[in-house]
Amino acid sequence: MSADRDAGTADGSRAGMATDPAAVQLADTLADMIRGAGLRAGALVASEQDLRARHEVGRSVLRQAARILEARGVAFMKRGIGGGLIVAPPDPEPAGRALAILLESRMQGPYAADRLLKAVDTHVFLTSTPRLDPDECDQVRQLARRLKRDSETSLPPMGEIRQLLSAIRGLVKDPLAGLAYQTIAEYGQDMAPYSVLAGGLAYRGAWWGSLLEMIEAQIAGDVGALFELRERQLALVRDSQAAWSAIDRDQRQVPVIEGELPDGSGHPADRLARELLRDVRLLGWSAGARIGGAGDLVARYGVTVSTLRQAVRMLEQHSVVRMERGRAGGLVVAVPEPAAAMGRALDYLGRTEIDPQDAASLRRHLGLKALSAIAEMPTERRALALEGDGPGLSLARFGALSGDAAIEIFSAVVDAIAPVADHDRHGLGPLIAGALVAGDAARARRLFLSHEQRVSRRRP
Repeated sequence: MSADRDAGTADGSRAGMATDPAAVQLADTLADMIRGAGLRAGALVASEQDLRARHEVGRSVLRQAARILEARGVAFMKRGIGGGLIVAPPDPEPAGRALAILLESRMQGPYAADRLLKAVDTHVFLTSTPRLDPDECDQVRQLARRLKRDSETSLPPMGEIRQLLSAIRGLVKDPLAGLAYQTIAEYGQDMAPYSVLAGGLAYRGAWWGSLLEMIEAQIAGDVGALFELRERQLALVRDSQAAWSAIDRDQRQVPVIEGELPDGSGHPADRLARELLRDVRLLGWSAGARIGGAGDLVARYGVTVSTLRQAVRMLEQHSVVRMERGRAGGLVVAVPEPAAAMGRALDYLGRTEIDPQDAASLRRHLGLKALSAIAEMPTERRALALEGDGPGLSLARFGALSGDAAIEIFSAVVDAIAPVADHDRHGLGPLIAGALVAGDAARARRLFLSHEQRVSRRRP
């Protein structure tokens, strides 16, 4: 398709960029139906013909709805005999993507997930690492060794690195921790999209080396080494951030989107979606700011209308952008809906099995990080945040007061999926508040741990 023909769709009206609202409504209805019926992974919801007749929609609307459900990790359409809409297995990727984009919209920079990562690491290294399955460890090690051999001449493709990271997360049989790691990974990839990674090969090499060491330490159960290696990885990110930021802010850095790339960095629409997210960040995530018309974007990124349409639909699913019609329209910035992202996380977790002890451990480490963050606030801001009756004892409340968006989001997730009564018979709430007002993180953390121990003793 020529640039001239693409430019004729600049207002989006003939390009068909926007998702049909009827398809979104049908996807919501089908997701509610699947959830209400308690259908398991692999179950047939209904055939395509039955769904069209039952909901009185055309093939185009139904297929758009099916694509939406697939993007959400809820269900997918299977073709052929015995096909139809099939319930998908639980997958943390769609929910992690939604939470990562919600975190990005808070505009807290490249280190916004650091406290969350440290809380999850502490939980996983101390509780999950000792109980890893030896056979599964060997499979991950074999994959890592194969990639290491391949990397002796060049770095492994990003697609293979993502495969390895997914396998590592799969070792930990903890859906809450897995979702947190997926969110952090998605956030990190958005903060360093393809255009940035292409200019950071030296960083990638050092990070890859530390990842291989972490795999061996995890298999060995060497918790001390795991913490040290994670600090090395975080230092690599900090040391390279100035160079990355310069690339990220340079709008002349336009990557090759279409075609097979040597690093295997994913589908063109996914690469484009992450670059469009970079445009949104450069616009300060200002709702209503114009990113460009369809023709402008096709020319800027050298992509087809089809790839642009798919990328726009991906971002629409997370309320990142919307396509406005008319000459002054085009693709504009929107604001993610926290309830929608939270709903996807809870939908995913609701289809998994969560060990209560794992939930309690992650809750404890999230709470400790939240309390430390509150104590580190400037004195006046901290006193203002704690005005009134104190923080209570709910994890979501501590997270909301922390000023750390990642801790806030995951504290709310844990409180929603594994709630603990905010009961304070021992009057610890005011004591914790007093310690926080004084900036005494150590005392606040100890009082919180006392509460958590009492709660644990009450659990059946």
